[in-house]
Amino acid sequence: MPTLRFLSADEKVDFDDYVDLTEMDDIITFGCRSGRCGICAVRIVSGAENLSPRTSREESLFDLLGEDSPTMRLACQSRAYGDAVLDEVN
Repeated sequence: MPTLRFLSADEKVDFDDYVDLTEMDDIITFGCRSGRCGICAVRIVSGAENLSPRTSREESLFDLLGEDSPTMRLACQSRAYGDAVLDEVN
């Protein structure tokens, strides 16, 4: 069973096939949930290969913010398919 680990919250979540990170609203702070505000930004510590690819909304927002690290993601735009470790940025 895959596991998501959240460093800042010191939480671990097991899931079956996949999980939309928006379901983690008791662990991650969300704002607009549409990829426009950046409040749900997380840094991938490990397991990037187990997350969905970055969306065009993420690319646009991170370009606007001058954030070019491939380890940055918006939780509202992400889905996990396997083990990953994330750290909330905000």
